[in-house]
Amino acid sequence: MHDIFCFTDIHGCRPLFDAIMNYCHKQDPEGMILFLGDAIDRGPDGYSIMKELLANPQVAYLKGNHEDMFTKAARELKALFSFETTNKEDIQKVLNACKHFDYKYASIQDSLYNGGLATLTDWILDGMPMDIVERVDHLPYTFIYGKCDFSHAAASPQIFARVCESEYEGDGPNKYDAQSILWSRTLLQYEWTPGRIAVFGHTPVPYLSEYIKDGPCKNVPTLLSNGTKLDMDTGAVFTGKAYVLNVLTMQAQGFEIKNDEVEEIEVIQF
Repeated sequence: MHDIFCFTDIHGCRPLFDAIMNYCHKQDPEGMILFLGDAIDRGPDGYSIMKELLANPQVAYLKGNHEDMFTKAARELKALFSFETTNKEDIQKVLNACKHFDYKYASIQDSLYNGGLATLTDWILDGMPMDIVERVDHLPYTFIYGKCDFSHAAASPQIFARVCESEYEGDGPNKYDAQSILWSRTLLQYEWTPGRIAVFGHTPVPYLSEYIKDGPCKNVPTLLSNGTKLDMDTGAVFTGKAYVLNVLTMQAQGFEIKNDEVEEIEVIQF
């Protein structure tokens, strides 16, 4: 049986992304890599990372809220603008100007206010390919393996089950469930399905104390709510730290940027 590796919320941080991908390949060249969303925005290399994930047949790529914002902003850009320049600074001036105009730029503004400038700029420089937008827009929301339930944000067991069922039937989730499984934080304090573990990202572990009332909160991936939730988001682009979980062994290998180099740090057994 081949390994299954899981990580999330790399947000354009190329050094950590490359280190994790190389580690996975060395551990098991034929292993599966599960990415829980938010490859893009905030950091400088999100668009190229997103394209690599889409192109890699060993990767199961789940949609994050930043991928969702990207697809909406890209469609808005395609409808409203025609970029003839390939000058990066000129493109960014146009994008930044959108922050100061009315509601017709709402999706572009949403992306920009959430760190999407580099992502949108690189997509425009790539020729504004709509096939990328369509592929990202149709990424799955959920994945199940063994006792683990994977999604970008944990939402609730009920919402997770409904989204799974809608994806199985080929319809896709309704708007409320889709937004919940991409964005929810208010539901983090509640229990998951007994005997199962929700593995998710979206909320950086250092911020969990704002949302979790009954679990430990440290700057590492942390099992929460009596062992039923595992948050894998360490705020990589800000902390310089990320983890990759071997789903078969429930062991997480840590990586940290130190002195411009990425080093392996502690291994955590869950």
